[in-house]
Amino acid sequence: LSAATLPAWEDNPAKPTGPSLIVTRLRKLQAMGAFKDARELTELTPTRMQDPTLLQLQADDRLLANDYGNACQIVDGAGDHLARLYWQKLLVFCQILRGDREGAALGAGLLAETLGSTDAAYFKLIDQLTLGIEEPLLSLPNPSALHLAVMRTAQVTIPDDALSTPRPSILRAIGISPNARLEIRLAAAETAADTGALTTERLAEIYMAEKYDPVELNNALSLAAADRSPRGRALLFQAAQVEAVAMARAAIYAKAFELAKEDGRYRAAIDLYRPLLAELGPIDELSWFAADAARAFYSLDRPLPARGWMEILRLGADHNPDLGAARDALWLLRFLTDPVRADEDLETELLNWLAVHSQKSGSRFVGIGTAGLMLLEGLGYEVPDAAWWRVLDASAEPRTSKGDNRLRRAMLRAAEANRRGETITLLLIAFGGETPGIENAETTAEAVRALRLIGLETEARKLALELAATAGL
Repeated sequence: LSAATLPAWEDNPAKPTGPSLIVTRLRKLQAMGAFKDARELTELTPTRMQDPTLLQLQADDRLLANDYGNACQIVDGAGDHLARLYWQKLLVFCQILRGDREGAALGAGLLAETLGSTDAAYFKLIDQLTLGIEEPLLSLPNPSALHLAVMRTAQVTIPDDALSTPRPSILRAIGISPNARLEIRLAAAETAADTGALTTERLAEIYMAEKYDPVELNNALSLAAADRSPRGRALLFQAAQVEAVAMARAAIYAKAFELAKEDGRYRAAIDLYRPLLAELGPIDELSWFAADAARAFYSLDRPLPARGWMEILRLGADHNPDLGAARDALWLLRFLTDPVRADEDLETELLNWLAVHSQKSGSRFVGIGTAGLMLLEGLGYEVPDAAWWRVLDASAEPRTSKGDNRLRRAMLRAAEANRRGETITLLLIAFGGETPGIENAETTAEAVRALRLIGLETEARKLALELAATAGL
């Protein structure tokens, strides 16, 4: 983490003044769906049986993993903490799982009367399990891990508005829940995959669970373009799985990448299609698709498979200038991911890249060119004046910057002093929850520089690559 002094809670756990550092870390790990990391950290925590919040996080982790047996074992060891509302509610659920429905019904009744819980959804679900009262649950906008566990046990359909939760861990659980409508599962799984809480392999499995008739699969390109929903994206993915002709498969990939760029989901889409794309070898007949394939592989930091597609562009450039332009347009991504040749002329290649984008990017050229040059400088390369003048001459309009200059300066000062924890904290604050994009290129470039200053060269390059890939640099 850092060399900073730990919060005072660690010095006097008998009189905590707030959540401990371990609890804070575990909450964030669970919130981002990093369950394996959270579990490993919990197992390393010597005070895990003393801190009730640690126990609760551990129980939630087990509930989200559908490991109800171990969640109930944690209840058995909760001891004095059972007086708390959370543990009482979980205890009632565990009584049901152990077959003590009468005891659970009594416990739920006492819970509602003595602790004044207003969790109507929870009690409705418990009544269904203990008394057999079947009543649909129409709304639950922010479900907890316990809600999802009880709903799954009672085979109650998860309400559609559960998708409004901001927690990737809950969205991941909804995405893999058999008691959610498939359309809801698709939407939840996509959002969870975008945040890294769900693997693209698992997302692919959920996509394949949707049912389509042969007519839909045969018309996937047009239907997916008209239906920009998770179901439309699943249709396109299934069509790619069953298509045997290389030319048609490439057309599906190209459409999927095009729609993903427009919807701001490009990185997620290329990661999803990566195994399929790897099976499609570079051949002359697919020269029209070579730039899309190379861009996808470079964006995923996989330069080796990209080289074959770049060779298709190089060989085809003699008789088709568009292929040469497409190759030049990919120079920055290649430069960021592939080892640079010793004989490469940085200035010539950079000016060619700018020239191509000035022709194809229209009004976006100034933003793209500026972002690219700032990223190169952030990575420590000396950008020639000719490149900057190419961008400056393109527009006389002053360019506005997004982000707080004071925060960026504080970040760089912390980096120059090698205060790593402070640098990364200020970096995250400077982004303000936004992802790298043209609109915050200054922040991204300076964050790249700051990461390099504190020795995180790999992370700096990956951050630059993320902007370059998603912004079409």
